[in-house]
Amino acid sequence: MNYWANVVNIILIYSILGISLNLVLGFSGMISMAHAVYFGIAAYTVALLTTDLGMGFMFAAVIAIALTGLFAAITAFPALRVRDEYLILLTLALQMIASGILDGWVSVTGGPSGIPGIPPIEIGSLTLFDPTQLLPALLLVTLVVFLIASRITHSPFGRALKAMRENESAAIAAGKNVISLKVIVFGVSGVIAGIAGALFASAQGFIDPLSFNLDTSILAIALVALGGAANLYGTLVGAVLILGLPEVLTFFDIGSTDVVSASRGIIFGLLLMLFARFRPQGLVPERSFSETLKAQPGSTVASTQTSGPAAARPPAGQTHASLEVTNLNKWFGGIVTAKDVNLVLKPGQVTALIGPNGAGKTTIFNLLAGVIRPNSGHITVGGVDITDMPAWKRVSKGIGRSFQDVRIFENISVIDNVLVALPNQPGENLFKLLFQRKAVRTNTHNDHAYARQLLAQVGLQDKAQDSAGDLSYGEQKLLAIARLVATGADILLFDEPAAGVDAVWAARMIEIIRSLAQSGKTICLVEHNLNVVKELADTVYFMNVGNIVTKGTPDEIMRNPELAELYFGQEAIKD
Repeated sequence: MNYWANVVNIILIYSILGISLNLVLGFSGMISMAHAVYFGIAAYTVALLTTDLGMGFMFAAVIAIALTGLFAAITAFPALRVRDEYLILLTLALQMIASGILDGWVSVTGGPSGIPGIPPIEIGSLTLFDPTQLLPALLLVTLVVFLIASRITHSPFGRALKAMRENESAAIAAGKNVISLKVIVFGVSGVIAGIAGALFASAQGFIDPLSFNLDTSILAIALVALGGAANLYGTLVGAVLILGLPEVLTFFDIGSTDVVSASRGIIFGLLLMLFARFRPQGLVPERSFSETLKAQPGSTVASTQTSGPAAARPPAGQTHASLEVTNLNKWFGGIVTAKDVNLVLKPGQVTALIGPNGAGKTTIFNLLAGVIRPNSGHITVGGVDITDMPAWKRVSKGIGRSFQDVRIFENISVIDNVLVALPNQPGENLFKLLFQRKAVRTNTHNDHAYARQLLAQVGLQDKAQDSAGDLSYGEQKLLAIARLVATGADILLFDEPAAGVDAVWAARMIEIIRSLAQSGKTICLVEHNLNVVKELADTVYFMNVGNIVTKGTPDEIMRNPELAELYFGQEAIKD
């Protein structure tokens, strides 16, 4: 009985570790090869405090968990500007450094011999000596961790993590501070890994560096990947599959202990290969269990099916002010992409930037949106200088942008694409999310109503629960417009909104953009489709090699012989 209780206890502890990694890997899209480090920091902290200082488990665990969360948040900073393989290398380096410290700092960690004699878990006067006594406590802790993680991942904060995972630049354009998101999610992940480490040390009574090496980090990744990334149920399934199933081999007479151990490794490797080839999404894919969420307050499914009038959500970025660009310059080495650019975007008007390829139109858009910084010059909104303001913050100041290549968040629902762009959501604040549940629930209900209203305006209300990646290209363009409007920005930058669609879809884009301008929005667009420019633009700036050559109405620009010869060709003059 104690044997199987111990197996279940190990499964529960590694489930908690897997949940912590899933927040970073599955929901945020960042691959960490160092979660065994966080696991080990907490375990060694508890071991040292309880054995050397005689501290009780509860106090030692609190210190260990806090220390691990802080360390994880700090280690997130070097990873802020790297992704994919570079993040793997960075976290792998951290894992190797930590392993070297655990092995070499013998006076503190005990080196390869580890730390024996760790006291068992004590809760008040109750001491949990054997695995069967410990099992109910671990079940309770795992359940609490699961529920808290579920609350986080099925919230506006979790939605922002998924947006960052899908496309970081688009998440920034939706007003999300991805730097803050990364630090917070690493910190929360570290706290949860700290819980697992603290429990592991006291449950085992002995720890050594082998329990927290690279193999453990890979094991955590495997149970998340096999069970199903971005699905907490999948993490539990993965832990049972990887840690529980091999124990069945002990009942088969296949040889010595070494043979059994080798067989486990072979089965483990085969499972990884088979799942990578035939079911890369894992046993429990991300969108599974959505029906279960209907009963969960604040969940996307529950809120989108609630009846009631659409909420008139006050946009946070309303400015009704002009945007002015003064003597803006940008160069990359010896290549000048913007030279002494001066332009004005006025409320209620549509301003178009046109010119040949390489004229600098995209550079101007990126400068206005804050993606890149100018070498000189100023950008002001209503007289306030925003030249040095980061891109995500400009959204709250009233500047939003779309992308030529759409950049929707394909693996989340259509309505979630709109919801993620809504500003000032209480559910994006973890304290409010966990301790002000009623206020968050009310706000979530209103936000879903407002998001449905925006989808109705672009004709996508019937596809709210569909995966955004399943939409046609024209529908994705419409969704991108709805997401842009959801930011609450009054100055909207459209990057070739009619590119890649036929005349019917282009007409819908024109109608929607015109209605936005008529409502008082300030519109600026880059567009190669001259029919769209003629239909929409009040003012046209013609650019060439980083300079604004001239400005005027669409007819004036298109009938200028010099510009027609440069860009439009002689046919434009005849028309």
